[in-house]
Amino acid sequence: MTRSPTSRFPRWLRLLACLLVTSPLRAEVRTVWQTLHSYYTIVEPAHAGRQDRHQVNPFLSYTNIGTDFGFAGPAENLIGWHSGQIGVTLGEGANDWAGMWHSLSRLARMKDARMDFSACYPAAIQPAFQPKITGIRAIIRGKGNWKIDLTDENNRLLWSQSRYIQHDAFTEEVYDLPADALKSVKFLTWIAEPGADLDIDRIDFRVVTPDVSFDQWLFLASYAKALTCWSESTGVVRDRAHIDDGSFDSVSATGLFCLATAAAAAEGMVSKDFAVKVLRKTHESVNPLRGPYGLLPHFIRRNQDGHLALHPGTEYSTIDTSLFDLSLIISARMLEQEDFLREALAAARQVKFASLINAEGYVSHGVMDDGKTIIPYVWRDWGGETALVLVMLRLSDANAKAAMSDHARPHQGTGFIAEIQSLLFPQFDSEQPDAVSGANWRAVRVQLLRDQKNYLRTRYPNAPVTGSGVFGFSAGEQRHGLGYAVGGVDLEQQQLLHPHYMLMSAAVEEEEAQLRDTLLRMEPLRLFTPWGMVENVSVNDGQSLPMIGSLNACFEALGAYHFLKKTTRQPNGIYRAAREVDALRDALRVFYP
Repeated sequence: MTRSPTSRFPRWLRLLACLLVTSPLRAEVRTVWQTLHSYYTIVEPAHAGRQDRHQVNPFLSYTNIGTDFGFAGPAENLIGWHSGQIGVTLGEGANDWAGMWHSLSRLARMKDARMDFSACYPAAIQPAFQPKITGIRAIIRGKGNWKIDLTDENNRLLWSQSRYIQHDAFTEEVYDLPADALKSVKFLTWIAEPGADLDIDRIDFRVVTPDVSFDQWLFLASYAKALTCWSESTGVVRDRAHIDDGSFDSVSATGLFCLATAAAAAEGMVSKDFAVKVLRKTHESVNPLRGPYGLLPHFIRRNQDGHLALHPGTEYSTIDTSLFDLSLIISARMLEQEDFLREALAAARQVKFASLINAEGYVSHGVMDDGKTIIPYVWRDWGGETALVLVMLRLSDANAKAAMSDHARPHQGTGFIAEIQSLLFPQFDSEQPDAVSGANWRAVRVQLLRDQKNYLRTRYPNAPVTGSGVFGFSAGEQRHGLGYAVGGVDLEQQQLLHPHYMLMSAAVEEEEAQLRDTLLRMEPLRLFTPWGMVENVSVNDGQSLPMIGSLNACFEALGAYHFLKKTTRQPNGIYRAAREVDALRDALRVFYP
């Protein structure tokens, strides 16, 4: 019998080779799609279904990559929304043309912000981790001449292609692009020419990923989403990617972004110099904003003098201060910035949390925007937010007594509440009951994850998203981004998923392969994209909100980092740094003495 060449090797070695070939941790280049603009997601305007461009609300209307858009052409008033698509019916005259422009990086008026199609993530991402855009896909129906232009910041033409469209039903029109020749693109504009009668559902980019494993891709895409929200000019993170710098910025997201950036530097996705720059610029911008009791604001904006200050109508917050200070301390240790670590510890120790404890022993949510009135609501409920506030309490006052509910279940079964503490600290992975509430945190987190997965299966078995495996009743924007919504599995008739919880809980995921399969299924559904997770998904119809929000982006990035460290069995840089800071280790002894 003739033996094949491979049969010379032992069976165990051949099996190992097969496993390596099919391993989900194997690096590979993949082609995925990123929607530039899905016209379904824009809030329906008035004017009998026709869009008046002056009615576009910049806080609510944006592209899927966190940029702005607008209308073009003498007949732009004929562009309108039709059942979730853009529609336009034009006359035959020379001036009967209309279209839409889309900024490809930040706001249209920011001419220095441009996209390199050969490396389409923000420039801070290292070349080896940059995806490239190699094509455009339009989902379109109708008939008429249609053109797509790519232009620079001065509207100079860089690439253009015209086609005659004739489709009775929505059809894909795909255009190949010379990515290496498109290094500095500001706008994508489509034009419907005279006589056209067209409906456009959405515009997509064909994206080729870098040569990374899928678990690396989860972290990279999630971090890129968060990076899209960071402003170099202010040193802080915008609450939403598409709004102006200094108009509505998030202190908690800014702190978590520093930590995610330190993790990205540890993975080689950004340089250490960039991570240090972010850390120091953030401290320089935010630390002067401390108000009563040393607390930081929840949200900030530029005031009339051009300086950052508390956003009117928001509070000085104990949880936002905790997230910011604890994140900067861990980041400083990860980046080996010992002088900065001492500064960050000193700033955290000046926060007078003990002065905000009420008669029952619970810490207040903070101080109102008048700078005087202590908020009557307190951190009593069991969960990660309360835990982080109590860690800060002990960091600032080693003798302070900590109290929280012993009801070992997040309020309403809300997802992020069970995981936020473990984005920073490893101690809550312990099976040991904690000394404050007596809870086995890992057991509670694992049980909540099971409940989250089972909610749709048991209550909505026939819903569009149930079969895809998507889950996550947590907190975030409402369906159209019109306000904040908090959901949970202990509530009935929940209709809105916030899938950031899928990555936040990934570190305690018992079925890693199943999670990957679900995330892979979410890609063609445009729920997980090269610009990260969508903000929310409707249970009833599967429609999603693609808004890039910074806090959930940071939740996702940090969750994806911990999942990556778990699956690769590599040292966890965040957890190692948290353990190496004596002051943090001492503060955590309030839970694990």
